[in-house]
Amino acid sequence: MSEAQNLQQQIQQQVMQSAQDFYGDSLGGLKGQLQNDRAQLESLMEQSPPEAQAQLQEMIDSYTEIEGTLDQAASDQGLDDAVNEAAQQAQEGAAAGGIAEQAQDAAGQAQQQAGQAAQGVQDTAGQAAGQAQDAAGQAVGQVTETAGQATQGVQDAAGGAAQQAQGAAGQVADQAGEAAQGVQDTAGQAAEQAQDAAGQDLNITDAARQKADEMGVDLSQVEGTGAEGRITVKDVTSAAGQ
Repeated sequence: MSEAQNLQQQIQQQVMQSAQDFYGDSLGGLKGQLQNDRAQLESLMEQSPPEAQAQLQEMIDSYTEIEGTLDQAASDQGLDDAVNEAAQQAQEGAAAGGIAEQAQDAAGQAQQQAGQAAQGVQDTAGQAAGQAQDAAGQAVGQVTETAGQATQGVQDAAGGAAQQAQGAAGQVADQAGEAAQGVQDTAGQAAEQAQDAAGQDLNITDAARQKADEMGVDLSQVEGTGAEGRITVKDVTSAAGQ
């Protein structure tokens, strides 16, 4: 066999291997999605009334039948392992999206709790300042009735005490605000890290990732239509429009 024929044969083998890999990844992605959807239907069926369970069971059976068709196609092409591996990766990607959503919910709760705590501290500080001012005013009135000259000194002292109380209340409020901001920043970072971790597992172009950040699109909910299921800018804009 000539060198040209050897080269042509190698090229044909490489093209065939690439086609098989793409075929296996495509089947695996479909199988993983079907398995996730079927699991959700099964969970819904457990919570549904008896009259709706029969219809849901028919849907579940149709998913199972489609999965069997995909398995048969993979077996015919000798790609069982490749398809199962791709299906596992698809399921793990969906699980990562769920973790990111949970982290966002936790971050939102932490921000809300921090805001409530800060408001509580500010309210308490304000009440303390008001009580100090009331006490100072009463002291001034009593001293004024007793002696006119002493009144001025007591008023000065009371004004200083009120000013100190207001200053202390302001410091407490500032510290509470800083603590709340720190909690909010930490919660935001945790949510962002979880989103980044989930986004790193996705097959996505850099342009699509940037577009998702700009439009506030959750990448775990976007289905890619590019090569090997890659998420493109078009996929992100389509998901944002839904």
